Amino acid sequence: MKTSLLLLLAGAAALYVVATPAAAVGGEWQSIPNVDDPHVQGLGKCAVDEQNKVSNCDLRFVKVVSGKVQDGTTYQLDVDVLNIEGSHRIFKVEVVELNSSGSSTTCKIVSFGPGC
Repeated sequence: MKTSLLLLLAGAAALYVVATPAAAVGGEWQSIPNVDDPHVQGLGKCAVDEQNKVSNCDLRFVKVVSGKVQDGTTYQLDVDVLNIEGSHRIFKVEVVELNSSGSSTTCKIVSFGPGC
């Protein structure tokens, strides 16, 4: 009886450990099929604007070239920018969309790299 109970508890614990991480992480990252969508481009611009507020980079948004989305609000974007010398650079950006209404998007940067 004790052995059966221990096996049942061990099985339940193993199932919990296997099932929980996916739910805790927030879901799978999905490729964004159309990065030219104005909504996606607006998020990229929002991220560059927010980065400029907290750094001395003076980056100019060009366009989002690729990206992934998780749960419809968290984005990993590859963003083409012009730096102060006029050179194009691709920045890897993770950004959370806080609000989007029409042409205005509010976002929070999780990561923005490499440094300017």
